[in-house]
Amino acid sequence: MAAPVRIGIIGDFNPDYRSHVATITALAHAARALGVEIECDWLPTPSLLDVGAEQVLAGYHGLWAASGSPYHSIDGAFAGVRFARVRNWPFVGT
Repeated sequence: MAAPVRIGIIGDFNPDYRSHVATITALAHAARALGVEIECDWLPTPSLLDVGAEQVLAGYHGLWAASGSPYHSIDGAFAGVRFARVRNWPFVGT
């Protein structure tokens, strides 16, 4: 089997936000429909300001900016978005 598609979700997961749970559900549904394995990781926004954050982001095939703000760090969220836009990385913002 092929290696899983890795998606980094830029956001601060909160199980009480329906949109956060729906994001995970939607990605899993899409993976099943396409017949691929998927790995999704939530990337806490403060961590995206850390040294080495760009290397972490580069480890994902695509990035998704989660809805359901406020983010713990708006600067961290913008850093993740900037990474994708500057590099023309596959990106979805909701």
